Amino acid sequence: MRRRALRTGLAVAVLAGSALAPTTAFAAGSHSARTASSADPSTARCTVVKEDSVGAGTGIRMTMSPQGPSVTFFDEGDRSPITRLGTLDRSRPALPQSAGIEEEILSPYGSAPQLLTKTQGGAAQYDLVAFPRMPKGCSVDKALVIEQCTVVKRQDIGAGTEARMTTSPNGPSVEFYDWADSSRITRLGTLDRAHPKLPDSAGIYEEIEGPESWTPRLKSKTEGGSIGYVFFDFAKMPKGCPLH
Repeated sequence: MRRRALRTGLAVAVLAGSALAPTTAFAAGSHSARTASSADPSTARCTVVKEDSVGAGTGIRMTMSPQGPSVTFFDEGDRSPITRLGTLDRSRPALPQSAGIEEEILSPYGSAPQLLTKTQGGAAQYDLVAFPRMPKGCSVDKALVIEQCTVVKRQDIGAGTEARMTTSPNGPSVEFYDWADSSRITRLGTLDRAHPKLPDSAGIYEEIEGPESWTPRLKSKTEGGSIGYVFFDFAKMPKGCPLH
């Protein structure tokens, strides 16, 4: 994919509900920027906004904060919001095909996300626009990333047992519950990267295969004899989530 030179925009730090307090200049690609006083470690100090143009008379307002990136769209002529395009963020990183333009936040859970943009059809090229960087001392909220990227799948594995299969940036894990009353089967403990397999004394066979990979699965056998193994895929994390 070919990428052409990015347009020049303006980045400013914003304090929620208060006036701008510019003190320090920093680089955000080829864009100029101002940040608020570093005395306040709050989220407001760490929120930075950049405006840019993606063509076709469309402006973008790109926000970066510890809670992640977001994008809103406005008409470059009268600066009115283009409400039909809504907001892009972690929960909605890309516009639908019906939008008529292509806009997608790449690496929405990372510290250096970018906006992939294309406002012309056919063989027109894509642009990559970098989000503004947060001031020194600010960082992405890692606990929030874990929370937003964690998904749980409830799987009947037989023998009256339910496996609750969790996928997160820290890898897969499994806990076991009684299917009838949803009580935790504590004697089976938890499977994870450090302990991917139940001991032989458990009475059933449960093992996480590929615990370090993007596509782990649970290898399961709850009945004896010649009954074969069954494999259950873990749920996928939302698009853009990291794997440590």
